[in-house]
Amino acid sequence: MYADGTEARADSDHVLDQWISARLQQLVNESTAGYKNYELDKATRPISDFIDDLSVWYLRRSRDRLKSDDQVDKTKALATLRHTLRTLALVMAPAMPFYAEYLWQQVKEDDDAESVHLGAWPTEGQVDETVLETMYTTRGIVTEALEARTKAGLKVRQPIASVSGPELAEAMQQIVLDELNAKAYVTAEKVSIDTELTEVLIAEGAVRELMRAVQGMRKDADLQPADRVALTIETDTTGQAAIEAHMEELQKTVGADSITFRETTGTEVSTGDYQFVVAMTQ
Repeated sequence: MYADGTEARADSDHVLDQWISARLQQLVNESTAGYKNYELDKATRPISDFIDDLSVWYLRRSRDRLKSDDQVDKTKALATLRHTLRTLALVMAPAMPFYAEYLWQQVKEDDDAESVHLGAWPTEGQVDETVLETMYTTRGIVTEALEARTKAGLKVRQPIASVSGPELAEAMQQIVLDELNAKAYVTAEKVSIDTELTEVLIAEGAVRELMRAVQGMRKDADLQPADRVALTIETDTTGQAAIEAHMEELQKTVGADSITFRETTGTEVSTGDYQFVVAMTQ
């Protein structure tokens, strides 16, 4: 899905790329030390933790970047991802030879070894502990804030006005806001969220639920990300106004070339006072 021939690189200035590169170097150092000391558990155990960070945090947080119209940032993400997967294949090779070979064949470059088992072992190096510690703090804030959302009965798809927490760099604040679906970050001693929902926020939350339903329809229809669709939506004037306020985001997210408002039969989406009936065609 993401393969486009972008050269593998590890020099991005994006905070997520810097973090996963630091985690990758940490993995290389730990695995190398384990093999040098004949401690195979210490050589292999860090791999699963790294893969978890790569998939659960880096890839999920970079998903929009990888599909972005911002070609410069998209290239940074793709280059970092290819470098990361290429190095991961080398580290996995002694313990998981067959999957490592499969992964290597997907991401290796023209001048790389033909097989991962003929490639050079990654070099030990300095780990950027600062970016690791900062991201650790950021993820802790996200965890606490998500728990606060759960206690308040607020789904993550429902936007909220703000998240409060310890002082963070602007780039890290944006990660928190994206993860919490919040509009503003407020510096405070303790982590908390603003649970008061305005009509504007509620309307946006309704559209997010609609997006989720359409994405489910696309999945059920076995559509690929590049496949375009047309939507017909039945709703009242309030629902139509909510959709029109977020029309561009809705169309971009679900890959819709057009949205038509009229009576139809299809998937029913109900959230609060908002009611939608959606039909999808290619």
